[in-house]
Amino acid sequence: MSESKALPAFCYRDPAEVVERNELLSLGCRACSSLVVVLNRPMCQDSRNESQKGVPGIGIRCRYFREAT
Repeated sequence: MSESKALPAFCYRDPAEVVERNELLSLGCRACSSLVVVLNRPMCQDSRNESQKGVPGIGIRCRYFREAT
């Protein structure tokens, strides 16, 4: 099964949605309005993120993600 050439399930949708999702994933937390950079270190500014151990690093999958407008 590890040699499967199948794409992830989200890749079998509208090609425009797939491209947009891939771009958001590549941007990661830079696409989030909660991101701030302090002394060249990215930090999550969301008040619900109490640990403040930097950016969660998972971009649009982050539970604190808010799209920058």
